[in-house]
Amino acid sequence: MFCHHEGLSPLWEEDFIIPQGCYVVPDQERECHTMPFQVVCCEACRAYQTKYLGDMNVIYDYEANAHGTIRSSMNVRFAEFIGSTGTSILEIGGGNGGLSDIIIEARPGLPYTIVDPTYSGREEGKKIVRSFLEDMPNGVLDGVDTVVMSHVFEHFYEPRKVLEAIRDVKHVFINFPDLESYILEDNYHVLNPEHIFYVENQFITGLLAQYGFQQKRLYHHEKHSVFFEFEKEERTGAEAGEVVTLWNQDSVREVPAFFDRIFERVRGIHDMIEQNPDRTVYIWPCSMHTTYLFALGLDVGRVEAILDNAPHKIGQYLYGFKKRCISFQSVLENEAPCMIILNGGCYNQEIAKNVYKHILFV
Repeated sequence: MFCHHEGLSPLWEEDFIIPQGCYVVPDQERECHTMPFQVVCCEACRAYQTKYLGDMNVIYDYEANAHGTIRSSMNVRFAEFIGSTGTSILEIGGGNGGLSDIIIEARPGLPYTIVDPTYSGREEGKKIVRSFLEDMPNGVLDGVDTVVMSHVFEHFYEPRKVLEAIRDVKHVFINFPDLESYILEDNYHVLNPEHIFYVENQFITGLLAQYGFQQKRLYHHEKHSVFFEFEKEERTGAEAGEVVTLWNQDSVREVPAFFDRIFERVRGIHDMIEQNPDRTVYIWPCSMHTTYLFALGLDVGRVEAILDNAPHKIGQYLYGFKKRCISFQSVLENEAPCMIILNGGCYNQEIAKNVYKHILFV
């Protein structure tokens, strides 16, 4: 994806199978599509990526609907990070409009364009272009001096084409999943049908440098996200021809170890279930985190239901496994003995204090 090297080494001898969607469906009759799942490592730059790509119309057949304090505070912090930079902003992948609403409220009258084929938020004070960036009409970038991407860059199949399209703007702000933290902290929203590659933060900095952008600031948010600020750097002569070498320093050690821990965790959960046959087993949350664990070996049949706090998920079914999602609070109020598997990575801290009476995996 990044250096176009032909040497790609698979992580496993055989492929797994994973659902293409990571959202909920209303009933068990809904047709769900799966795909082979394999992770490969580039032998040149050591970037990891999924070997197979799914159908985008299936993968993104839902409306972005963030839930939880970390995600809510993320939009506020990222808007503060952008501050008063720029006189005309273009946001790629505006989702439900959460970030743009905050920025426009603080800066009324600011020209603000959103390029997103499935944008579902408020449209007041914004120009909405319902297309992928690669397909947007000519002239959309005219007059734009600032590009914003919040949790979208990791979804691009061809990220270099995106950077080529925006290489003439002055400012670029990227809110990127803290993949380094995800790998180290066992947050499973990495290398899946949506987040299709793993690179280190310094790799992102080097990648932008190849298009003439210098990193100005870096901010880490709750082991969940990394905020990057880049500014176009005017270079001349020999500097303009400088080649930035892209190479991930620690990925070949940390990524395989991440998956080894997942397989070990699955074995540990199965052992604990065998040792506590009288307890009903639940898992949290109803998201890709749990889809990942099921796809990589956790026995779905041993789990009674999936827990979540998001109102739009309760009563629905996890795509691909059709396991019912129920209210976390309803289980906490039940005195029957149970086992709760906390499987939300950095999100675990939001609810861990409420489940001390139960067997708990963190």
